[in-house]
Amino acid sequence: MKPSTAYLALYNAAQACGWAAILVVLVIGVTQRETPEQLYDRAAPLTKLVQGAAILDTLHAAVGLVPSSPAMTLMFWVGRGNALFAITEPIAALHASWWAVLMLGAWAAAEVIRYPWYAAITLGACPGWLTWLRYTMFIPLFPLGTLAEMALMWTALPELQSRRLYSLGLPNPYNWAFDYHRFIQIVLLLYPLLWWQLYSSLLRARAKKLGGSKGGSSKGGSGEGSRPPAADILRQETRSKLLKTQ
Repeated sequence: MKPSTAYLALYNAAQACGWAAILVVLVIGVTQRETPEQLYDRAAPLTKLVQGAAILDTLHAAVGLVPSSPAMTLMFWVGRGNALFAITEPIAALHASWWAVLMLGAWAAAEVIRYPWYAAITLGACPGWLTWLRYTMFIPLFPLGTLAEMALMWTALPELQSRRLYSLGLPNPYNWAFDYHRFIQIVLLLYPLLWWQLYSSLLRARAKKLGGSKGGSSKGGSGEGSRPPAADILRQETRSKLLKTQ
């Protein structure tokens, strides 16, 4: 096994474990009728750790370790990072919001599928059901997470304005002003467009991975035409990886 393969497998496995722990904390807390603030306070520390470390996804794409788009992965990370680190974390009132819990829950539910899938693909041993989950569960989870992010940003606007968080007014030594409150207003206007760009790319990837094959029917039989398209794709990917290592 190549060092890069071992590293990616370990990284994705670690991320999967981290997000799984977050999801377990949230589920147990909900069953015990904890308040949103209690749920957030329990889940936030580990969420900040694994989400912060997820910037490595962009680095992996940038250096060619994975075939993902660096721009897309960076956009994805910046969107989440802004919602968590710049909006929710510094504004204590948001910790008591169910939107914060929904955001963390949607992220965790998505990542406990995505990162194990990455690890399995890296090792060339991904079951078809995991591929189906990877390219299906994002359909409800991605919009839920995005809705929660937007709701938190909208709720934070009055405090961003009153506290002037991350804003720089004139005069200053740099002779340059920045209004983070106004910036978030613009982000909220652009968010649906940026979200759709990411979401539509995932839908296209789903059609490619799970869509019908041209070579035969997907119903019945035991020949080549009856095999799930995802399984064919995984076999091709595994075969190409083996050829590269030879």
